Amino acid sequence: MSIFLRELLKKDTLTDKLFSIIDDYDIYCGLIGRDIELGETLCSPIRSSDDYPSFALFVPTKIKDLRPEAVWFKDLADGRSGDVFKFVKYFALHNFGIELNSRYEAIKFIDSQLKLGLFENNFELPKISVERDFSKHRTLKDIHFKSRKFTARDLQYWKELCLDEEDLTRFNVRSVRYLLDENGIVRREFRRSELVFVYLFWDKLKLYQPEAPKSFKFRNTCPGDDYYYYQGFEQLVGAPRLIITKSYKDVMVFWKFFNIFMNIKVDVIAPHAESINLNQKFVDGIKLNYGDNIFCVSDYDLAGVKFANQCKRHGFKYKFISTQRFLINGKLKVVDKDISDYLSNHGKDKTIKLLSSWHIEK
Repeated sequence: MSIFLRELLKKDTLTDKLFSIIDDYDIYCGLIGRDIELGETLCSPIRSSDDYPSFALFVPTKIKDLRPEAVWFKDLADGRSGDVFKFVKYFALHNFGIELNSRYEAIKFIDSQLKLGLFENNFELPKISVERDFSKHRTLKDIHFKSRKFTARDLQYWKELCLDEEDLTRFNVRSVRYLLDENGIVRREFRRSELVFVYLFWDKLKLYQPEAPKSFKFRNTCPGDDYYYYQGFEQLVGAPRLIITKSYKDVMVFWKFFNIFMNIKVDVIAPHAESINLNQKFVDGIKLNYGDNIFCVSDYDLAGVKFANQCKRHGFKYKFISTQRFLINGKLKVVDKDISDYLSNHGKDKTIKLLSSWHIEK
């Protein structure tokens, strides 16, 4: 048996030994220092300057041959994702300046931090005290709802973005009265004073609660990597220009201002996250349809700049609403980070003036 094969078998055995006493979830929680709900977003423990909580744990649904207990991480701001060992390598480097070059070193780090005693001579295998079933998280659950007529408060919320009921109907926005289970039984009823909306994308949807905590603002059944479900895709009409932005609110605002207020014909779409890698088939298709008239508009933060760089590599033009930043509690905040913020802060006339300065009609 070769030295390489012996080492490989040794590491596999050590991995089995690790997972016989602790699972992925407890490793994440133990290193981060608190219990974390699956899908909850928190400030990233593997990088600094995380102004917006963007790190989450999830159960992968599209990766084959994983252990039933496998839990992965995702940093929505910079796109990094992977299993618990990949997380440990990032965590050790960011927090301790330690570079881990193998799974063996990662397990030694876990052992030392969580005091498992894996490498002690008198080590005995304890039993995992908690058994978890993550199977219910492995499939995307449908969201069932019953809509209602837009309330006065709904319409006032959208009016502040210069959007009216006709615009909301065009973009398949619904006001939600009930959330239902799969049998049609009411799980939750919303008061008329609560802002709860559903965005419909073909046969999928996104639930949007503007006033909910950040971790619960959105629930989404759309496959993020399928451009057919990009926000605004259903409303494309083949205008001479295309804007790629970062949220459905911004899709609607850009469309209203350019097409209605400024009489400049544009199509507008948005992936479900700035961390998404644009599909090459999608890129080729929009280049064929829009030529050089493709504009990327993202936030001036880590995720937005990374997305803009991706668009630049594809040959798209790119814009930022603002590159102004100021310091709050030691963290940099972007002023007027997107078109919706700019409109709310400066009003309709100044927004038209800003967009006119881009000269995208040329």
